[in-house]
Amino acid sequence: MKKPAKFQRKLGIVGCGAIGSLVAELLEKRKSSFRVTAVLDAVPASALKLSKKLKSRPRMCENLNQLLTKCDFVLEAASVKASLPVAEAALKRHKPLVMMSTGGFLLNQKKLSALAVKHQTKIYLPSGALCGLDGLKAARQIGKITELRITSTKPPAGFQGAPGLTPSQKRLLYKSKTAFYLYKGDVWGAIQCFPANVNVAATTALASGDPKKLKVRVMADPQIQSNQHEIHVEGDFGELTAVTRNRPSKQNPKTSALAIQAALALFERLESYVEIGT
Repeated sequence: MKKPAKFQRKLGIVGCGAIGSLVAELLEKRKSSFRVTAVLDAVPASALKLSKKLKSRPRMCENLNQLLTKCDFVLEAASVKASLPVAEAALKRHKPLVMMSTGGFLLNQKKLSALAVKHQTKIYLPSGALCGLDGLKAARQIGKITELRITSTKPPAGFQGAPGLTPSQKRLLYKSKTAFYLYKGDVWGAIQCFPANVNVAATTALASGDPKKLKVRVMADPQIQSNQHEIHVEGDFGELTAVTRNRPSKQNPKTSALAIQAALALFERLESYVEIGT
Protein backbone atom coordinates (compact mmCIF):
# COMPACT_ATOMS: atom_id res chain seq x y z
CA MET A 1 0.00 0.00 0.00
CA LYS A 2 1.35 3.39 -0.97
CA LYS A 3 2.12 5.72 1.95
CA PRO A 4 0.16 8.97 1.91
CA ALA A 5 2.18 12.05 0.97
CA LYS A 6 3.37 14.12 3.91
CA PHE A 7 1.16 17.16 4.41
CA GLN A 8 3.12 20.35 3.97
CA ARG A 9 2.34 23.80 5.29
CA LYS A 10 3.68 26.87 3.55
CA LEU A 11 5.65 29.15 5.87
CA GLY A 12 6.37 32.81 5.25
CA ILE A 13 9.22 34.39 7.21
CA VAL A 14 9.37 38.11 8.00
CA GLY A 15 12.83 38.97 9.28
CA CYS A 16 15.79 37.08 7.80
CA GLY A 17 18.35 37.75 10.52
CA ALA A 18 19.84 35.22 12.92
CA ILE A 19 16.55 33.75 14.16
CA GLY A 20 14.57 33.72 10.93
CA SER A 21 17.42 32.33 8.85
CA LEU A 22 18.47 29.57 11.24
CA VAL A 23 14.91 28.45 11.90
CA ALA A 24 14.34 28.23 8.14
CA GLU A 25 17.54 26.26 7.53
CA LEU A 26 16.93 23.84 10.39
CA LEU A 27 13.29 23.22 9.48
CA GLU A 28 14.46 22.26 5.99
CA LYS A 29 17.29 20.11 7.32
CA ARG A 30 14.85 18.24 9.60
CA LYS A 31 12.41 17.71 6.73
CA SER A 32 9.66 19.44 8.66
CA SER A 33 6.15 19.64 7.25
CA PHE A 34 6.66 23.42 7.31
CA ARG A 35 8.16 24.46 3.98
CA VAL A 36 9.47 28.00 3.62
CA THR A 37 7.81 29.48 0.54
CA ALA A 38 8.24 33.23 1.06
CA VAL A 39 10.72 35.55 2.78
CA LEU A 40 10.73 39.27 3.51
CA ASP A 41 13.23 41.57 5.17
CA ALA A 42 13.72 45.33 5.50
CA VAL A 43 17.16 44.65 3.99
CA PRO A 44 16.41 42.88 0.68
CA ALA A 45 19.92 41.40 0.55
CA SER A 46 19.19 39.41 3.73
CA ALA A 47 16.05 37.91 2.20
CA LEU A 48 17.91 37.12 -1.02
CA LYS A 49 20.73 35.43 0.90
CA LEU A 50 18.28 33.20 2.77
CA SER A 51 16.30 32.39 -0.37
CA LYS A 52 19.46 31.19 -2.11
CA LYS A 53 20.43 29.01 0.87
CA LEU A 54 17.17 27.05 0.96
CA LYS A 55 16.41 24.17 -1.38
CA SER A 56 12.78 25.28 -1.46
CA ARG A 57 13.89 28.55 -3.10
CA PRO A 58 11.26 30.70 -1.36
CA ARG A 59 9.90 33.77 -3.09
CA MET A 60 11.75 36.93 -2.10
CA CYS A 61 8.82 39.27 -1.45
CA GLU A 62 8.66 43.04 -1.76
CA ASN A 63 5.92 43.60 0.83
CA LEU A 64 3.67 41.90 3.38
CA ASN A 65 0.71 41.51 1.06
CA GLN A 66 2.81 39.61 -1.43
CA LEU A 67 4.21 37.34 1.28
CA LEU A 68 0.75 36.54 2.65
CA THR A 69 -0.42 35.25 -0.75
CA LYS A 70 2.40 32.69 -0.72
CA CYS A 71 2.03 31.10 2.73
CA ASP A 72 -0.31 29.45 5.26
CA PHE A 73 1.69 30.29 8.41
CA VAL A 74 3.82 33.32 9.26
CA LEU A 75 6.98 33.48 11.39
CA GLU A 76 7.68 37.02 12.61
CA ALA A 77 11.37 37.33 13.48
CA ALA A 78 11.85 40.99 12.64
CA SER A 79 11.77 43.37 15.62
CA VAL A 80 9.48 44.70 18.34
CA LYS A 81 8.75 47.77 16.19
CA ALA A 82 7.98 45.79 13.03
CA SER A 83 5.96 43.07 14.74
CA LEU A 84 2.65 44.98 15.01
CA PRO A 85 2.01 45.54 11.27
CA VAL A 86 3.14 41.98 10.54
CA ALA A 87 0.78 40.53 13.15
CA GLU A 88 -2.16 42.70 12.08
CA ALA A 89 -1.78 41.77 8.43
CA ALA A 90 -1.38 38.04 9.15
CA LEU A 91 -4.40 37.84 11.45
CA LYS A 92 -6.64 39.76 9.04
CA ARG A 93 -5.71 37.24 6.34
CA HIS A 94 -6.37 34.28 8.69
CA LYS A 95 -2.72 33.23 8.75
CA PRO A 96 -1.62 31.68 12.09
CA LEU A 97 1.33 33.61 13.43
CA VAL A 98 4.45 32.69 15.39
CA MET A 99 5.76 35.88 17.05
CA MET A 100 9.36 35.90 18.20
CA SER A 101 9.09 39.57 19.20
CA THR A 102 6.94 38.91 22.26
CA GLY A 103 7.65 42.45 23.44
CA GLY A 104 5.68 43.67 20.44
CA PHE A 105 2.76 41.49 21.44
CA LEU A 106 2.81 42.74 25.04
CA LEU A 107 2.82 46.38 23.92
CA ASN A 108 -0.22 45.68 21.71
CA GLN A 109 -1.85 42.83 23.63
CA LYS A 110 -5.44 44.11 23.61
CA LYS A 111 -5.46 44.98 19.94
CA LEU A 112 -3.83 41.74 18.77
CA SER A 113 -5.86 39.51 21.09
CA ALA A 114 -9.07 41.09 19.79
CA LEU A 115 -7.95 40.59 16.18
CA ALA A 116 -7.08 36.94 16.85
CA VAL A 117 -10.55 36.33 18.30
CA LYS A 118 -12.31 38.25 15.53
CA HIS A 119 -10.56 36.32 12.77
CA GLN A 120 -10.39 33.01 14.68
CA THR A 121 -6.65 32.82 14.05
CA LYS A 122 -4.01 31.80 16.57
CA ILE A 123 -0.93 33.65 17.74
CA TYR A 124 1.91 31.50 19.07
CA LEU A 125 4.50 32.99 21.43
CA PRO A 126 7.56 30.72 21.89
CA SER A 127 9.22 30.51 25.31
CA GLY A 128 12.42 31.84 23.73
CA ALA A 129 15.58 31.76 25.82
CA LEU A 130 13.75 30.85 29.04
CA CYS A 131 12.99 27.87 31.22
CA GLY A 132 10.36 27.77 33.98
CA LEU A 133 7.37 29.24 32.16
CA ASP A 134 5.36 26.02 32.55
CA GLY A 135 5.71 26.30 36.32
CA LEU A 136 4.77 29.98 36.27
CA LYS A 137 1.64 29.31 34.22
CA ALA A 138 0.63 26.53 36.61
CA ALA A 139 1.37 28.64 39.70
CA ARG A 140 -1.09 31.35 38.71
CA GLN A 141 -4.07 29.00 38.33
CA ILE A 142 -5.11 28.85 42.00
CA GLY A 143 -4.09 31.36 44.66
CA LYS A 144 -1.96 34.48 44.30
CA ILE A 145 1.50 35.22 42.99
CA THR A 146 3.03 37.64 45.48
CA GLU A 147 6.49 38.16 44.00
CA LEU A 148 7.65 37.99 40.40
CA ARG A 149 10.95 39.20 39.00
CA ILE A 150 13.37 38.51 36.17
CA THR A 151 17.03 39.47 35.94
CA SER A 152 18.64 39.34 32.50
CA THR A 153 22.43 39.51 32.34
CA LYS A 154 24.46 39.58 29.14
CA PRO A 155 27.99 40.45 28.01
CA PRO A 156 28.32 44.14 27.05
CA ALA A 157 28.38 43.34 23.31
CA GLY A 158 24.79 42.15 23.60
CA PHE A 159 23.58 45.66 24.39
CA GLN A 160 25.31 47.61 21.62
CA GLY A 161 22.87 49.98 19.93
CA ALA A 162 20.10 49.67 22.54
CA PRO A 163 17.96 52.85 22.47
CA GLY A 164 17.71 53.03 26.26
CA LEU A 165 21.44 53.39 26.91
CA THR A 166 22.50 56.66 28.53
CA PRO A 167 25.82 58.26 27.49
CA SER A 168 27.44 57.07 30.73
CA GLN A 169 26.16 53.53 30.19
CA LYS A 170 27.57 53.50 26.66
CA ARG A 171 30.98 54.36 28.07
CA LEU A 172 30.66 51.68 30.74
CA LEU A 173 29.96 49.02 28.09
CA TYR A 174 33.50 49.57 26.81
CA LYS A 175 35.33 50.34 30.05
CA SER A 176 33.74 48.56 33.02
CA LYS A 177 35.40 45.39 34.27
CA THR A 178 32.60 44.56 36.69
CA ALA A 179 28.87 43.92 36.31
CA PHE A 180 26.50 46.88 36.42
CA TYR A 181 22.76 47.48 36.05
CA LEU A 182 21.40 49.07 32.91
CA TYR A 183 17.76 49.05 33.98
CA LYS A 184 15.47 48.45 36.94
CA GLY A 185 11.74 48.88 36.49
CA ASP A 186 8.60 47.51 34.87
CA VAL A 187 8.36 45.39 31.76
CA TRP A 188 7.02 48.14 29.48
CA GLY A 189 9.97 50.41 30.18
CA ALA A 190 12.35 47.51 29.64
CA ILE A 191 10.87 46.80 26.20
CA GLN A 192 11.16 50.43 25.16
CA CYS A 193 14.77 50.72 26.37
CA PHE A 194 16.10 47.30 25.31
CA PRO A 195 13.74 45.92 22.63
CA ALA A 196 16.28 43.45 21.24
CA ASN A 197 17.23 42.08 24.68
CA VAL A 198 14.15 41.64 26.84
CA ASN A 199 11.62 39.60 24.89
CA VAL A 200 12.20 37.14 27.74
CA ALA A 201 10.76 39.69 30.18
CA ALA A 202 7.73 40.21 27.96
CA THR A 203 7.18 36.46 27.72
CA THR A 204 7.45 36.10 31.51
CA ALA A 205 4.97 38.93 32.03
CA LEU A 206 2.48 37.33 29.64
CA ALA A 207 2.88 33.87 31.20
CA SER A 208 2.17 35.32 34.64
CA GLY A 209 -1.22 36.67 33.58
CA ASP A 210 -0.48 39.91 35.44
CA PRO A 211 2.34 41.89 33.76
CA LYS A 212 2.11 44.69 36.32
CA LYS A 213 3.58 42.37 38.96
CA LEU A 214 6.81 41.74 37.09
CA LYS A 215 9.97 43.54 38.23
CA VAL A 216 12.66 43.64 35.54
CA ARG A 217 16.39 44.07 35.97
CA VAL A 218 18.82 44.24 33.06
CA MET A 219 22.54 43.87 33.74
CA ALA A 220 25.75 43.93 31.68
CA ASP A 221 28.62 41.77 32.89
CA PRO A 222 32.00 41.75 31.09
CA GLN A 223 33.04 38.66 33.07
CA ILE A 224 30.52 36.30 31.48
CA GLN A 225 30.21 34.79 28.01
CA SER A 226 26.62 33.57 28.26
CA ASN A 227 23.22 35.27 28.23
CA GLN A 228 21.66 34.57 31.63
CA HIS A 229 18.02 34.92 32.69
CA GLU A 230 16.79 34.26 36.22
CA ILE A 231 13.08 34.10 37.02
CA HIS A 232 11.96 34.12 40.64
CA VAL A 233 8.33 33.53 41.63
CA GLU A 234 6.69 33.37 45.05
CA GLY A 235 3.04 32.76 45.83
CA ASP A 236 0.45 30.52 47.44
CA PHE A 237 1.85 27.57 45.46
CA GLY A 238 5.31 27.96 47.05
CA GLU A 239 8.49 29.28 45.45
CA LEU A 240 10.15 28.82 42.05
CA THR A 241 13.54 29.94 40.76
CA ALA A 242 14.67 29.12 37.23
CA VAL A 243 18.08 30.12 35.89
CA THR A 244 18.92 29.73 32.21
CA ARG A 245 22.44 30.32 30.92
CA ASN A 246 22.45 30.47 27.14
CA ARG A 247 25.19 30.63 24.60
CA PRO A 248 24.73 33.74 22.44
CA SER A 249 23.95 33.10 18.80
CA LYS A 250 27.12 33.29 16.68
CA GLN A 251 25.20 35.36 14.14
CA ASN A 252 23.84 37.85 16.69
CA PRO A 253 25.11 38.18 20.28
CA LYS A 254 21.83 39.86 21.32
CA THR A 255 20.04 36.56 20.63
CA SER A 256 20.46 33.34 22.60
CA ALA A 257 20.84 30.08 20.72
CA LEU A 258 18.04 28.63 22.87
CA ALA A 259 15.59 31.20 21.46
CA ILE A 260 16.12 29.71 18.01
CA GLN A 261 15.75 26.19 19.39
CA ALA A 262 12.54 27.20 21.18
CA ALA A 263 11.06 28.26 17.84
CA LEU A 264 11.99 24.87 16.38
CA ALA A 265 10.40 23.12 19.36
CA LEU A 266 7.20 25.08 18.78
CA PHE A 267 7.03 24.06 15.12
CA GLU A 268 7.67 20.45 16.19
CA ARG A 269 4.74 20.72 18.63
CA LEU A 270 2.50 22.07 15.89
CA GLU A 271 3.29 18.95 13.85
CA SER A 272 2.76 16.51 16.71
CA TYR A 273 -0.38 14.71 17.86
CA VAL A 274 0.98 14.44 21.42
CA GLU A 275 1.86 17.47 23.56
CA ILE A 276 4.17 17.32 26.57
CA GLY A 277 4.18 19.92 29.33
CA THR A 278 1.89 22.79 30.25
